[in-house]
Amino acid sequence: MKKKVLTGIVIFVLVLAANVLGATKEFMVQTSSLSGTDVPYVISFSKMLEMVGDNFEANWYSIRVYDESNKELPYQIEDIDMNRKISAGDRLAFMFRSKAKIVVSDDSDMDLGEYAPVFNIEEKDGAYMVSTDKFTVKVDNHALVSFIKYGANEGTLFNELGIVRVAGWSMNTYYTDGKLGKHEENVSASFDVQSFKILQAGPVCVTAQALMTTKLFPGYNQELTVHIFKNGDVLTENRFFFTNYVSLMKLQLMATAPVTSYDEGAVHILPMFRKMIWTDQLNSTPYEYWLERNAVKMVDNKPYISFAAIDSVKPFWWGAAYIFSSMESWRANFSEKYSIGAAEILPVKPMVYADMEKFINGDTWVYESREFRDGIFRWMPDEFNVYESTKDVFLPYSDENVGNQWMAKFKANDELTYTRIYSMFDAKNTEDAVRYLENRTKDIQGIKLSK
Repeated sequence: MKKKVLTGIVIFVLVLAANVLGATKEFMVQTSSLSGTDVPYVISFSKMLEMVGDNFEANWYSIRVYDESNKELPYQIEDIDMNRKISAGDRLAFMFRSKAKIVVSDDSDMDLGEYAPVFNIEEKDGAYMVSTDKFTVKVDNHALVSFIKYGANEGTLFNELGIVRVAGWSMNTYYTDGKLGKHEENVSASFDVQSFKILQAGPVCVTAQALMTTKLFPGYNQELTVHIFKNGDVLTENRFFFTNYVSLMKLQLMATAPVTSYDEGAVHILPMFRKMIWTDQLNSTPYEYWLERNAVKMVDNKPYISFAAIDSVKPFWWGAAYIFSSMESWRANFSEKYSIGAAEILPVKPMVYADMEKFINGDTWVYESREFRDGIFRWMPDEFNVYESTKDVFLPYSDENVGNQWMAKFKANDELTYTRIYSMFDAKNTEDAVRYLENRTKDIQGIKLSK
């Protein structure tokens, strides 16, 4: 009898202790860690709420993040809506090497972790200088980020991260009378800023956000959110949402002057394209095309494209070094002289359509005017109808054909989002840069979240 009473007391004490300590929910974030460097991670509270479920009373202020050794990692909560409390649209940001554990408790007495900020923010001439001991970037009121210092290098290093080139038919009335209207083209640095905010510096990143519109295309809205991480990674999220009919020929993300203004001897490097319109027209392959231009570099027995970053490399047609080409996982300009590079990394490996019309109407890569450009490009040159592989895929230019087939059509409530990571990095030489970018991209694209 005494034994049963004792057992009951032990169970009661264990239950009481569990209630006092509070229950927890845990999420695992992990990746390959091939590059041996920390990777940035951002997750919205709406996503975490979805994973926690309705039956757990989470105290979101109790959040902690731990590495694989159970060591606490600095994190920060980005109050995106600036309402001074944690809301669904706010974001948790941290950096980790291979594994991280997010822990949230239902203990109402716990409060946010406190960690020392690693950034300095200074307002200067209408812009913000965001700096660490390794780099300085300038953030303007369109939330565009430009590197002006990286290590011992100062100057125009990597510009206007997050900028967008937009072209299309301004004030068109195609849907009522078949008229396209006037063709206009501009970049988002010239758009009207409806709101701008730069959030408080933290231990992980600095976040800025701008909402922009343009009178050229009524109904076009662009919300750019940038996270500037302490290692020099800049995560850009361009969200486009529409409140009217908008007809576009270009909607291209860009990054300008990637190292080229600092070192005109820089090289442009990227994985071999999986698909190029030019090589389809030539009944050739991307490898053969670039080999003919002496622009193939073998690294670890694998071919990569490599050419002078200020050279157009004898384009088959057009003035760009490449156009209508498959989006690959990364590309960069690298300076052998200064051992630094400027890269664009895609968080998800892009799909390539075999169908020609789907491929052209999708997102493609362009390298032109020393700019990384990717996204929608709908101008169909006359050369399309010269070669068998592209002949008759698109009807000839006319208002009717452009309206029916060429232009990208958006209407009220349509929305699309592009996320990119832009980064400055160090490497000993071009081969080292390629190896680093391959591993770094695998780390970023390999991130997995699980309960």
